Amino acid sequence: MKLFSDIEKTIERGFHHFAERVFGEAESDELLLVHRAILEEIGGKVQTLARGKRVFPYSRVSVTLASANPDRRAVYQTAFAEGGRLEADIRDALEGAQCGLPRGFSVEVKAEECEIGAKPFAIEYGLDAVAPGPAPQPQSQPQPASVGPGLVLVVKGKAERSEYPLQKARTNIGRLAELTDAEQRVVRRNDIVFEEGADEANATVSRCHAHIRLDAGEYRICDDESEFGTRVFRDGRPIEVPAGNRRGEKLRPGDEVYLGRACLRFDRGTP
Repeated sequence: MKLFSDIEKTIERGFHHFAERVFGEAESDELLLVHRAILEEIGGKVQTLARGKRVFPYSRVSVTLASANPDRRAVYQTAFAEGGRLEADIRDALEGAQCGLPRGFSVEVKAEECEIGAKPFAIEYGLDAVAPGPAPQPQSQPQPASVGPGLVLVVKGKAERSEYPLQKARTNIGRLAELTDAEQRVVRRNDIVFEEGADEANATVSRCHAHIRLDAGEYRICDDESEFGTRVFRDGRPIEVPAGNRRGEKLRPGDEVYLGRACLRFDRGTP
């Protein structure tokens, strides 16, 4: 049963845009077929209960992509495993289909030199024992301090200001303060504005590049199908933000966000 009809186009468009930019058109088409087959096979495990409630019965999913060719394994590793790309797409697909996930749900993606049959991938499913939750704490125990609002600082590139507090539910990022259509009607206003023609880094920032969304107290960076892409660097590791993906990537204090070659650093203030 195909559950992803309403969201699969967004997920596939984001993956295809990334793969085409990194590997080229011919390679991206083949990778997209593998990506689609994986999501459809995992979707086939979803169970529909009474009153149409959907659940995924496994707490652990392991995806192995296999090839005897080391270059092909490297492609699989970059396309699917690095940055948790395939894991994020699996979660987006299941959550977008309003499917309940078990506590501690996890996805492992790896590329190996092994024989797994006609398909280039194999998927294993498992159940992990759920540890009992922590005992309720006394009401008198002090609660952790709340976290303050978000803040981004301009690290590379020239913007109107050096830092921007994130005071809105959605903060648009791009070149030019206002974008208009053919009839000079404003179609978008950017809150974080990189100056037009200021330097080489600014030239890689699209006019409608990305936005930061405040969602249930968390900030997420979303790429608005920019030309040069959006990446988050965390602990020295790059995380590609899928183009056009509404979920985006959750930001953590200290993250560096690259918009093409321009860079912002995300932080949280004190309440």
